[in-house]
Formats: sequence, structure tokens, C-alpha cells
Amino acid sequence: MSLTTWSHDGDLYCALFTETGVASGRVRHFELSEARLVPSGTPAVPDSPAPGPTAVAVVAQELAEGPPTAFFSDGHTVPFAVLQHFVTMVAARLEGAGG
Repeated sequence: MSLTTWSHDGDLYCALFTETGVASGRVRHFELSEARLVPSGTPAVPDSPAPGPTAVAVVAQELAEGPPTAFFSDGHTVPFAVLQHFVTMVAARLEGAGG
């Protein structure tokens, strides 16, 4: 699992990537959401980003298990440039995994 964050027009967004299973049972799950800063509680540890409400989820799996699927949250929108960036990241990860 990995979490990537970036800023767009002053707002913070994050992409969460998880992968489960092996070989033909492998499923890759990608989520795009706004990020929220979680307070550290101590001055020595900086605030850290955490996912907010999911705007887009993409599930990629082996074709024998079913087609890749995208889910869009009702009523939760993100700028088109953010969605483009997310799609580029998903494509790069799938390409790098041979998917």
C-alpha cells in the first residue's frame, strides 16, 4: 500500500494504492480523494496528510476475474486536472506491473 499526495490550486489531494493477491488472483485498488492534515500532537512531528472522502476508485484485476472497473462518488467533485494526474499515475503503475 502507498499513499501519494500533491497540491493543486492550494488544495491537497491524495492517491491511495493497494494490491492484494498473487499471480492470476491479483487485484489492484486505486483511490483518489481530497487529503486532510492530521495534527501531529507534538512540535517534533509534523502534521501528516490522510485521505478524505473518496472521489474516484479504480479496481484493476486479471481479465479472467472480470473487467477493470471505475467507481465515482456521488456529489464529490475534483478538478479535471486532478483527475488527469490521477489517471496518469494509475496508468504508470499498471504499466510498470505489466497490467
